[in-house]
Amino acid sequence: MELSAMEVLEAIRTRRSVKRVSERSPSRDDLQEILEAALWAPNHHFTQPWSFHVIAGEERQRMGEYIATTLEQHPDLEGASVAAAAADARKTLLRSPVVIAVSVSRNEDPTIDLEDYGAACCAIQNLTLAAWSKNIVSKWRTGNMCNYPATKEYLNLGPEDRIVGLIYLGYPATNAVGEGRQRSWDCISWVGWGK
Repeated sequence: MELSAMEVLEAIRTRRSVKRVSERSPSRDDLQEILEAALWAPNHHFTQPWSFHVIAGEERQRMGEYIATTLEQHPDLEGASVAAAAADARKTLLRSPVVIAVSVSRNEDPTIDLEDYGAACCAIQNLTLAAWSKNIVSKWRTGNMCNYPATKEYLNLGPEDRIVGLIYLGYPATNAVGEGRQRSWDCISWVGWGK
């Protein structure tokens, strides 16, 4: 299928992050197509530094329970926040029928490490646009769940590996897709272009 530049730009402009999704799960075929789009992201020296961990069904609950139990048994947090973090871990992965954890291994060379992180972010952008083209909505989340040692352990990642994000995928709940926000041009400067 060949897309016109207008179709690509329209997909970029219309894609929305959506929190509320139905329980209907995308098919494995659709997910494979979406992940293939992620693999086409630019990456320096064609290193393909990313890993994708597709979590669905009851595995979401098992993973959340593992993380919560680990937090409770080995609290890295202070006092009452442990209970709140554990409760959040138990429900976070249940926000959508499919969650894709995107990770990269860290590199000692700071330039390569930054390039690998940037490549993974590009892969996520491709993934979310491909999902949108199939009427599958997404929400890219970061935060504590990405940094917990238990999350990395569950996904068989090393302690130094970076989870770039948890991508929540599903079909939108009724009235869940909001209006687009206006973008500011104030962040653009033209250097060497005259007036």
